[in-house]
Amino acid sequence: MGTPCYRCHETLTGEEPFCAHCGAPQLCVPENEAVLSAQEGSVQHTIDQAAGMLRWRIAVHVALLVAVPAALLSALLSPGTLWVFAGGFLTVALYRRRTASPTNGKLGWRIGGLMGIVAAALSMAIQGASLVFDRFVLHEGAKIDGEFQTEMQSVLHAMQQQNPDFSKQLPWFSHFMLSPYGVAAVFLAGSLMLALSMVLFSALGGAIGGRYLRTRPLSRPAA
Repeated sequence: MGTPCYRCHETLTGEEPFCAHCGAPQLCVPENEAVLSAQEGSVQHTIDQAAGMLRWRIAVHVALLVAVPAALLSALLSPGTLWVFAGGFLTVALYRRRTASPTNGKLGWRIGGLMGIVAAALSMAIQGASLVFDRFVLHEGAKIDGEFQTEMQSVLHAMQQQNPDFSKQLPWFSHFMLSPYGVAAVFLAGSLMLALSMVLFSALGGAIGGRYLRTRPLSRPAA
């Protein structure tokens, strides 16, 4: 018995690749294959949705857990960006282990950036506390100021060699850089640049971790 054409419903022998009446192609997909394909698409869609959802409570917890040692290592050992890069990767790994949810580069970037912000804040606090301790407890303020003055004199001297009229064109700049306000401005600018680099490297480590761990098998959430 022949099968009907799905378009014109005329009876066919079942061997024609095209309907002899309307020309419609007679390519049929078995029902079980169609259902399986739909199920696979639904599962992949669910995985993609899960990978895009950030569970902030767990993310903040693991970020704080990793940020403390990362900040200490960054403040004490160079290069500091290496530790926050590894910390971003580790934060994503811990987040994935505790949530048993898939990750991707975008999610890893956000988690790593969160850890970088916390680590940068802690690192700046540690460095600031260290300067306060050296200046007011160890009474090394004169030594710190002298080293800074020497360094700034070297910078200004190099600028003077490149442009002999520099001191005449911008006399206020030299005076400002050697003043206490200049010291504070240079220290603040350096701290902000260091904090920004820590956040970027941490986010980069998290993004790489998210993409790399995406292909790894998931484990059960940690208790």
